[in-house]
Amino acid sequence: MSLLVYGIVENGDVAPAGCGLDDHPLYEVAEDGLAAIVSDHGARAPESTASALQAYERTVRRLMDGGAILPAQFGSLLPDKAAVRELLCNRRKDLLGRLARVRGAVEIGLRASWRDDPARALDRRPVSGSSYLRDRLELRQSARRVATELDPLTALARGSRRALALRPDLPVLDAYLVDRGRVEEFVAMVEQLDDRLDDVELVCTGPWPPYSFAEGAPV
Repeated sequence: MSLLVYGIVENGDVAPAGCGLDDHPLYEVAEDGLAAIVSDHGARAPESTASALQAYERTVRRLMDGGAILPAQFGSLLPDKAAVRELLCNRRKDLLGRLARVRGAVEIGLRASWRDDPARALDRRPVSGSSYLRDRLELRQSARRVATELDPLTALARGSRRALALRPDLPVLDAYLVDRGRVEEFVAMVEQLDDRLDDVELVCTGPWPPYSFAEGAPV
């Protein structure tokens, strides 16, 4: 029997109420001021089916509503309680620092997509090595321009993570760590930028647990 980890909290900060995957009850394993919220699980990692991912996400979001949490990635297993306590002890300072950073904040995702799909236009052009590279360079430069236009959002966030030109139709994919009390202000700023930018469409998602800012915590 292994333990499926949902996240790391300060001991006593978030009540491990309810059940997790496969209706296994949640409970905490504590060590030196920290606690991992876990449920019992088999030896093999859970399959990443749509229903399992949704159930896991609902559980982590419910825990997030109770207080600061460093969410674990889906399928994070530890062999037993001793391994959990060892992790909490060895990484205590780091985990406490990360919890302090996300306390009182949530993650807001932002997707910027081209209103006119550049991939279709590129596909219609004659293919040559030089033209292909030139088109891709132009696309990346356009993505950087869009990213610069989004810079005002950083003033409303504690931190951000950014990826450029993941796909030709998706120039920017951002994550922002936003104070709970500023979420409405942040969304209003996104709407203003969306009105101002003619060539891209901006879409917010969330609020989410701060996956992008847990930086690999806890396992």
